[in-house]
Amino acid sequence: MGRRRRREDDDRTWGMKATESLLWIFGPANILRNAPKPPRDEDLAKDAALRQAHERVVRPGGHAYLVERPD
Repeated sequence: MGRRRRREDDDRTWGMKATESLLWIFGPANILRNAPKPPRDEDLAKDAALRQAHERVVRPGGHAYLVERPD
């Protein structure tokens, strides 16, 4: 038995092939198709409080971080 030749249109890496070979055991990813739940009122209030207490700062390199707003 000779070595199997790679098809010209097969551009998968060896890692992709290894992962795909395990799909019959683990199965594909479970994707929920339900509509998203709207945020709760307490979550919206918490978000508003955080936005009032902190501000987003972007460094010249593009990294963003949060700092407390001065009183």
